[in-house]
Amino acid sequence: MPVMTGREQHALNLQATLSASSAMADTALRPHHPITCTGPLRYNEDDSLECDHARTEPGDQRTAYCVDHSVALLLIELAVEEYG
Repeated sequence: MPVMTGREQHALNLQATLSASSAMADTALRPHHPITCTGPLRYNEDDSLECDHARTEPGDQRTAYCVDHSVALLLIELAVEEYG
């Protein structure tokens, strides 16, 4: 994934990026994992992730990947704003 710089390039679709980055996890939910849903997401205090169609269990590996990846993207975004 290319690193984007400049305010005009901040059209990164975070949900699509997280979905792709966590696709190799072992989690299989039906009808889908919440991160692949195009609807709104909710991250719960018990570390579960849910959409209107599915909910992960606390400790779900794919949800953990998404949280880790989103923190990394946030740090990159902050660095670009600060130093870019």
